[in-house]
Amino acid sequence: MKKIILLTSGLLLVLSSLLQSRELSPSLSIRYEDFINNLTPNAAIGLRLEIDEDRYTGFEVNSDGSDTRLLMGWNWGLIGIGSLTNDAGTFPHYTFGVSYEILDGLNSNFEYVMTPDETAGVADHLRLALSINF
Repeated sequence: MKKIILLTSGLLLVLSSLLQSRELSPSLSIRYEDFINNLTPNAAIGLRLEIDEDRYTGFEVNSDGSDTRLLMGWNWGLIGIGSLTNDAGTFPHYTFGVSYEILDGLNSNFEYVMTPDETAGVADHLRLALSINF
């Protein structure tokens, strides 16, 4: 029993030191999916973990839960890997693009979004987003 308590305490100590040295912040995005053909906005929320001054990772989900993705970014680049869920099922979903920091904590993102499975009924498109990191 003592070994389990010591192991758990040690693990919690290591995890707390790792989280203390990195910045974990919530994010809120206003996204325009396929903004060339349709200017209807939707919202997305997520978490962003700063790795260093140039790199970050995190996840994001839109307001109805149909688009979830893991994010990886560095300097001005952004890659997302996730899933898209609609009436036809759940499909892989990939994004890549650029991010520009307008103000401290305010970014504009321009991404190419692709769902390689044609049965998803979603054509490749461009996404424009304004993201706030708290």
